[in-house]
Amino acid sequence: MEVISKDEFKELASYQADGCVSIYIPTHSSGMEVNEKYDTLVFKNNVQKAKTQLINKGVDPRKVESMLAPAVELIRDEEFWNKQSRGLAVFLSENFFKLYKLPVTVKEEILVNSSFLLTPILPVMERRHRFYLLVLSKHACKFYEGDQFEMRKLEIEELPTGMDDVVPFELKEARQTHRRAGAAAGPGATVGANFHGHGSGLSDEDEYLLQYLKEVVQTLWTEVLHNQQVPLVLASVDYGIAYYKQISNYKHIADVNLTGNFEHEDRNSLYMKVREKLTPYFRQYSNDALKNYYNHSAKELTTSIPEEVIPAACFAQVSDLFVQKDQRIWGSFDEANNSITINEEKQPDDECLINKAIVKTIMNGGEVHMLDKEKMPADSQVAAFMRYSL
Repeated sequence: MEVISKDEFKELASYQADGCVSIYIPTHSSGMEVNEKYDTLVFKNNVQKAKTQLINKGVDPRKVESMLAPAVELIRDEEFWNKQSRGLAVFLSENFFKLYKLPVTVKEEILVNSSFLLTPILPVMERRHRFYLLVLSKHACKFYEGDQFEMRKLEIEELPTGMDDVVPFELKEARQTHRRAGAAAGPGATVGANFHGHGSGLSDEDEYLLQYLKEVVQTLWTEVLHNQQVPLVLASVDYGIAYYKQISNYKHIADVNLTGNFEHEDRNSLYMKVREKLTPYFRQYSNDALKNYYNHSAKELTTSIPEEVIPAACFAQVSDLFVQKDQRIWGSFDEANNSITINEEKQPDDECLINKAIVKTIMNGGEVHMLDKEKMPADSQVAAFMRYSL
């Protein structure tokens, strides 16, 4: 998974040239689109569009060929196209070439301008809300780390793969033999006796389960959780979740869980289920920023007027910038004269002013929140909470 750091973002944002090419396309990791090289064709068409636009801007054709050479080489790389994620971002200019495989789907888009179009990569720049998922059953124990974009399995060597890893079959057989002979409870009895709210009358199976869960709890605490404050989602049957919560001292077990037997569920299906459960958690940061915006709307610290938001962002006044997804405002802003021009349709030398506001806000230490239309303040394309009044 590509994670774009602030330093990388600043490198892209700081680059200025006569011909900066930004190409975004949605991509596929499997299926007909991969087999029929659909993504390759879409990218090739966009490279051709870039070539045409650069030449129309008066760039020497030989210089254009040199600029686009890395993209042309990429088209020929079959292995690259067979290992895609959900989106691709490519940035080209003279002696400059960067690409990012994105864990989010992007709209197909190309821009040839004096700077790069960075708005579509903003979701990968946003705060990554990590979580853990523990899938527990008697025969399986799997541990995952994820965020709002994807989830991967963590391989922890010491983690038991099931109850038999902790309580061998031979031990169970011996225990049953002792039971039938009227012998003492045998190995594992103390585990059940020490479990809060239960006496030594636990069944063999419950005692084995508790011994297994204690091993899981201890291993995860030692190997991962001891220094974490990340939500842990449990996926198990009701009693497995209840037992685990009583045994564990980890203070960040999530209030939500997946109830049932998930030992045969594939990673993608699990991820879709847990992501839906954690939607409020993913949105909390932006929701808090929106609440702050509305709480101060009467104090001249907020604005949803583009002609005010964009200059404020450029002059480091914006603390939180709210942007409607997939929107563009075309025009220009002259910082020296504090003069802004907004056009209804893109003119030849226009830049995306939303992109400019995003770049300036991040470069100046502010936060940017990409929102759906219905979440935007004042039904605007952009809005801002200020560090100080305009």
